[in-house]
Amino acid sequence: MRRLGVALAMIGLLIIGSVATMGRSTMAQAATPAASPGAGCPATSEDENEAIARRWHEEAINTHDLAVLDEILASDSTLDSATVSNNPGPRAVLETLLTGFPDVHHTIEMVITEGDLVVIRYRATGTHAGEFQGYAPTGKSVTWTGTNIYRIECGRIAEIWSEVDALGRIAQLTGDASPATPAAGTPTP
Repeated sequence: MRRLGVALAMIGLLIIGSVATMGRSTMAQAATPAASPGAGCPATSEDENEAIARRWHEEAINTHDLAVLDEILASDSTLDSATVSNNPGPRAVLETLLTGFPDVHHTIEMVITEGDLVVIRYRATGTHAGEFQGYAPTGKSVTWTGTNIYRIECGRIAEIWSEVDALGRIAQLTGDASPATPAAGTPTP
C-alpha cells in the first residue's frame, strides 16, 4: 500500500511539473498585461490554495452547497474533463453529478501543492438515484476514484483538470465488469 502511495505522489508531481512547464511556456508566449493578474489581485500561499481547492470537495460536493462555487470559482473558470462530452462548465458538471448521485461523498486521500497548482486525489461514493450521463437510476451504490488539478488565480479556481475512473463507475452501474471494463479500484497492469 505504501508503494502505491509513493507511486501516486510521484505521478502527481510529474503532472504538476508538466502542467507548470506547459503553463510557463504558454505564459511566456502570450505575456500581455491582460494575461497577468491585476494589481488588486490577492496573492495566495500554497496553504490558502489548498484550502480553496478542498472547498470544491468538502463543501460544494459533500454538503451540496453550490453557492460556495460563487466564492471559489473565477467568473471565467474552466473544467477540462474527458467524462463530460460538451463540457458545460464546472457548475453544470457538479449539478449533473448531484442529480445522478444525490448522496455523493468525496473523501480526500492525497493533496499535493506547488505554487498556484493543487492536485487532489479522492475516492467518491454515492447511490445512483437519478439520471446520470444517459443512464437511468439503478439504485446501486457505486465507488470510484478521481484526481483533480486546480490552478488558483487571484484566490479563486481558474482552471480544473479532472480525471475520473468513469469506466469503472459505468461498469458498476451496468454490471458489466468484464476484463475490458474492470470494476472501480481494480488494479490494472
